[in-house]
Order: sequence, then C-alpha cells, then structure tokens
Amino acid sequence: MSDLSERARALVIPPFDVLNQQAAALRQAGHHVLSLGQAVPGFPPPKAAVDAARRALEDPDVHRYSADAGLPSLREGLCDRLREHLHVDASPDDVIVTAGGNQVFMLAVLTLLDPGDHVVLAAPYFVNHEMAIRAAGAVPIEAPVSERSGFRASWDDLERHLTPKTRALVLCTPSNPTGAVIQRDELDRIVFEAASRGIRVISDETYMHFVFDGEHASAASSRAWADNVIVVGTFSKSFAMTGWRVGYLLADSRVCEQAIKIQDAMIICAPVISQRAVDAAIREDWNYAIRFHDELRTRRDVLRAGIASIPGLHWEPTGGGFFAFVRFRHHLGSHQLAAAILEAIHVVTIPGNAFGESGEGFLRLSYGAVGVNELKEACERLRGFFAS
Repeated sequence: MSDLSERARALVIPPFDVLNQQAAALRQAGHHVLSLGQAVPGFPPPKAAVDAARRALEDPDVHRYSADAGLPSLREGLCDRLREHLHVDASPDDVIVTAGGNQVFMLAVLTLLDPGDHVVLAAPYFVNHEMAIRAAGAVPIEAPVSERSGFRASWDDLERHLTPKTRALVLCTPSNPTGAVIQRDELDRIVFEAASRGIRVISDETYMHFVFDGEHASAASSRAWADNVIVVGTFSKSFAMTGWRVGYLLADSRVCEQAIKIQDAMIICAPVISQRAVDAAIREDWNYAIRFHDELRTRRDVLRAGIASIPGLHWEPTGGGFFAFVRFRHHLGSHQLAAAILEAIHVVTIPGNAFGESGEGFLRLSYGAVGVNELKEACERLRGFFAS
C-alpha cells in the first residue's frame, strides 16, 4: 500500500455504508429490517422541482456546463430567500453552487487551510467534516459539548480548545448527530469572538428547515459575517433531493474568488438539471419542509415515549434535525452494540463514536424516514434486546 497516499490511508470510512450493506443482506435473506440509520427525509421532492427538471430536459443548455459558480438565476433566487427569511445580506458573488453539502465543506477547507492548521469541531461532530479536514492535511481538534446543555455548543466549549495554530472552528446547527440548535445570542457571540482572533467559522446549516422550536439562526445573519463566516448549505434535506446533489457555499466574494479555482478542479459545476430543479423550488416553495413538521414532531414524541420505556436508554429531545442521540448502558462499545442490535433484532442504528470520541456511549437514531408504526415496532425490538 506504500504506493497510495498517507492522506487517504489515514482516513477511516464511516460505518454507515457497512451497516447498510449488512441490512441489505438481511433483507435479501427475508428478514424485516427497520432502519433508524441514514439521515434522510421520508417525503418526496417538491412538485416544482420535479416539473422544472422535466421541462429542462427539452432545453439544449441543460446538457452543457453552467458557469463554475452555478446558474445566475439560482444564486440570485437563493440570496433573495436568505435575505427574506434569515436576514442574511449576501449577493450572488458570495455564492458557489456545489454538488451537495459534503462538497461545500471540502471546498471550504481546501480554500482556507494549509497542512498542519488546527480546526476545532464542536463534538459530537458530523463525521464527514472530520474526514475532510484530515484529507486537507489539517488537524481536527475535538471540543466536546455536554449532554447536560442539550448538546448546544457555546463559545466556552470551543475557546478552551484553541491553539496558536487554530485557523477555523466548525459548527453544525441544527446538529447532525444530536439535533441541537445553537441559539442566536450564542451564535453571535461565537462569530464575534472568533472574528476578533482571526478565526474562520464554518457553519453547517444543512438542517436549517428542521427547527421545531423557534426559528433557525444563521451564522451569516450576524453582523459583519463576511469577515469570517462560511456557511455550508444544501438542498438535499430541505427539498428531499439527496440524490440530486446540489448545495451551496456562502462566503464573502473574496473567499469565493479563491474557492472557484478549486471548484473548477473538482467538478467544474454542479449538475445543471439539478440546479434548474432547485431554482424552481427555492422560488416557489422555499419553506416546503415546514409542512412536514407536525408529522416529524409526532414521530419524535413516539420515539421519546418508546425510549423512555427501555431500561438502559436515555434521551432528551433537542430542537431540530430528525435525530435522537441516545445514551446507553451496556458492556459493549457503541460500534459493537450497533452491530449486535442489527444482527439480533434487525434494527439499524449508528454508533455514537462515529461522531468523535465524545460520542462513545451513545447511538444515533434517525426518525426522518420512518413512520409511526415502524418506530413503535423498532422500540419494541429494542426493549426486548436490552431486556435480554
């Protein structure tokens, strides 16, 4: 393996694919597998997006590259919606349309970081953030956030992990894996304190349309956000378009001028037909996901009651996302426990240590694509597993 880069060999693949493959094998063998694993919404894309994609097939331009930064109409429409709904003052020059949220984050770290730079992640963190930082040659620094605070990151949590080499810190609000939502006052404080130290804030706001208690606060709505904030945005969850691969980097135009060079080297541009579909959705149905909030709240309540009835499990619901980050008491570690649960009762869960060392002792359950009856059955199976 010496002919392969140390960078690639140092990365550890997340457990999601392995668990999903095992689940597929169990299904093929005739077992009824319930998945509380993958973080996907269970509703279809908005009609506006699908209709726009159908129409676009007849347009010769959709079969060609767009500008590297994305369709001007899409970037303009996005800025209009961000200004109207989130009080974010941005222009199309501050936006690069990407092939999904993960590519946004990779684009950001390759633009901002040099090998050896330190990046502080509020933890539990989204696993692909840590992977991208390592792939860029930078050093991820885990900043554990307390379960007692509802996993809401604060400046105090982050500050103690800063070093002279810290170039950026990473937030995820609402959080994957915990669903925690950082409140506006604290978010403003983090942005201000980081800016005063010359540290960039990378704010992953993938689940911005899944805030159930209150409203989403964007790091880019803070004063002087352009000085040090980069937002990771995506339409994958808000419009249930995970396979369409469209996201966006929101940053000051000076950052975008450098990032566009890396964009060109990576993908040239996001899929044009997907950009057309998203353009229609943001103009006609920006708050599409909100119509599913009542159903998601119902699922959250069902899961809460189910977990509360299982000795050895504990969960206090958080304000966003569609996740339960569940603490467990068991002699197995989280990775071994998730594998044992899948093998014994055919329920997919995600081990907490996939989201950093501070995630050990937890399992992540996703209720985004699981109906109430399936949630009840999954809880019954989990109750029997832990009772045994």
